[in-house]
Amino acid sequence: MSARERAVAVAVLAAFLSSGCGAILHGSRQNIDVQSSPSGAHLETSPATGTYATPTTLNLERKFSYVLTFTSPGHNPATANLHSSVGTGTVIADVLLTGLIGVLVDGLTGAWYGLSPETVNVTLTPSDDASGGTPIHIQIRGSHDSQKVEIQSDAPGVTVHVVRR
Repeated sequence: MSARERAVAVAVLAAFLSSGCGAILHGSRQNIDVQSSPSGAHLETSPATGTYATPTTLNLERKFSYVLTFTSPGHNPATANLHSSVGTGTVIADVLLTGLIGVLVDGLTGAWYGLSPETVNVTLTPSDDASGGTPIHIQIRGSHDSQKVEIQSDAPGVTVHVVRR
């Protein structure tokens, strides 16, 4: 082996040993595909990473667990949980292949964690308030002789029952 080949081999080995297996294989962040029905729902994460509209792909730190909160007009809010857990295979590879340095790097950066599930699909249920939170205006007019009642509404599908007592 020439001096140049040895230098390249040492540089590659040094680069490998100065980082953890998790950092090399998949990094400290993970993409999570998120969809909702209906689409276009407002999405917030806790811990906060920003606000989004579905469908979207979130790029999240592996070392944290998250709560995803979905809201959409006319629907009840919904939540989904993303759990962070240690990848046993990554830890074993760190110990066997990189030693203390890899364990420290992956432990501190969160590269040996993984989020599950990797895909989130939430269905929001319609709220009891059919108007979606928008007020419905109803006008009632009666004639002077109380023989005629006129009812008008600005919302389609509104049914009014009149009972004379």
